[in-house]
Amino acid sequence: MDESAICPVCEHQGDTAPVARLSDRRKGLSGRWDVVRCGACDSQYMTPTPSDEALTEYYSAYTSDSEVVLVDGLGTKQPLLRRAYHWLSGDVDPRDFVSIPAGGKVLDYGSGGGTYLSYFHSRGVDIVGAEISEVMIDACSKAGLRLHRVHSFDDIPFPDAEFDVVYLMQVFEHLRRPRRFMQELGRVLKPGGVLYLALPNADSAWRRIFGANWVSGWFAPFHLVHYTEESLARLAAEYGLTVVSSWSRTPESWFRLNLKAALYRDDQRVEAHRSLIDSVPSRLVLMCLLRLTDVFLRKRDCLVMSFRKVQEQ
Repeated sequence: MDESAICPVCEHQGDTAPVARLSDRRKGLSGRWDVVRCGACDSQYMTPTPSDEALTEYYSAYTSDSEVVLVDGLGTKQPLLRRAYHWLSGDVDPRDFVSIPAGGKVLDYGSGGGTYLSYFHSRGVDIVGAEISEVMIDACSKAGLRLHRVHSFDDIPFPDAEFDVVYLMQVFEHLRRPRRFMQELGRVLKPGGVLYLALPNADSAWRRIFGANWVSGWFAPFHLVHYTEESLARLAAEYGLTVVSSWSRTPESWFRLNLKAALYRDDQRVEAHRSLIDSVPSRLVLMCLLRLTDVFLRKRDCLVMSFRKVQEQ
């Protein structure tokens, strides 16, 4: 059986329906990628799945020009102001909702620029990061943060039952083998430990409205699988992880990106495109409108779920 006919979430063979044919509208990488929907679990995934070598090349292009500077911004120094702003903007930030028990050990997997890693570290949390990008690793290491290099997309480089809390912010949708990785997440969590995932919501009302211009969520070819709350819960349950909470919101920055993709359909680098929509007054208007639509839309763009590892009997 062709690998492209096997759902990476439920391993159901065949019975797929086409969803979209996409290009990279955000970074401008050349190529076209197909997304199909699994008839068994309703997850949506890219086919054919890029190889590890191809993904490494994509991410090299993604981060080659990156410069990471770790500083304590206003959001770190004024947590109440940060939470209020994030409520209005819709930004999903683990500093606002990740609960860490006293003395708990934490893994920030896919640490990116190290903002969250630095924040929790500065507050005395026993936290370690994991990252594949050499640019990010070098920057965080120079700042005195503990960061492990990820050598394999399938393995988490830590012992069994190592962490009380693990969080992945906009990471899980990038994984080629989510079943294997969910198993790894369950492995490194202590019994009773909590996993937090934030990722695009395949069931979002805005996905249906924007269609192929839902570039914040599709992000081809980097986002390989698109999950619903139900498909993610079923996958986690297979590895001893039960849902604690689930909610969603639409960040203004995501909505604005999709809006620009819809307005400037010939632009293949909408992240770099600057227009009136990006002005502060326009952004404030969009924020207020989005918070109003939250009253009517239950399925929003960014899905946040927490899971607890079943206690051993």
